Amino acid sequence: MRPVKAVVFDLDGTLMDSKIDYEKMGNRIRELLVSRGLPEPLEDRRKVYRVISGGAATLREYGLPEASLEATLTEMETIMNDIELEALDAMELKPYAREVVAELHGVGLGLGVATRSHREYTLRGLKRHDMLRFFHQVVARDDVPYPKPDPRHLLYTIRLLGVDPGDTLFIGDTTTDLQTADAAGVDFIGYWRDESWAQRLMEGGCSRIVKDLREIPRLVKERA
Repeated sequence: MRPVKAVVFDLDGTLMDSKIDYEKMGNRIRELLVSRGLPEPLEDRRKVYRVISGGAATLREYGLPEASLEATLTEMETIMNDIELEALDAMELKPYAREVVAELHGVGLGLGVATRSHREYTLRGLKRHDMLRFFHQVVARDDVPYPKPDPRHLLYTIRLLGVDPGDTLFIGDTTTDLQTADAAGVDFIGYWRDESWAQRLMEGGCSRIVKDLREIPRLVKERA
C-alpha cells in the first residue's frame, strides 16, 4: 500500500456525538410530504432515510407530483438544517477526537471532513470545539450536488486536498460511509459508534473497525 497523505473524516458519529433529533426530523419530513401530495405516508424510517439520501429520484419513485418536487426539496433542506442547528448546544466531541486530529495535523497530513450535515452546522460545530483550525477542507452536503453515499462527494474532498484517492484514508461510522468509500476506491476504517452500527458495518464487509480514535495514527504509520 502507498503511504497515507491525507485522512478524511465523517462528522456526526465519528468526530462528534451530535445529538441530532432524527426522529423529529423524520416526522416533520413525513408531514411535509403528505402536505405536498405524496400518495401514502412513509411510516417506515428506512423509507424516510431513502428520501433524504435519494432526493428527487426517490421522491419521484414514491409518487410525489412533479409540480411539487422543487419546493419540497427546498423545504426538506430547511427542515434538516433547522433541526441540525437545534442540536449544536448539546454537541459533544467523541473521545480523543481533538487530540487525534491535532496529532495527524502535526505530522503534516492533509485533513478533510466529508459530511451529510449542512455547512453552517458543520463549521459552527467544529469551531465550538476548537477543531476547525486543523482541517484543510470541509465539504458538507450543501457544498455538492451529490452528497454521500455518492462517491463524488468524497472524491471531491480528496481532490481539494491535492492528493490521490489511493493516498487517502476515510474514517466513518455508518454503512453510508462504507458504501461511499467502496464506490470511490478509497481505503476505509470504520469507527465503532455503538454495537448496532458496528454490526452493520461488519455485515457490509468492513474489515477494520476501531473503538478508539487513538488507533488511527498507528494505522496511518503502518502504511508509511
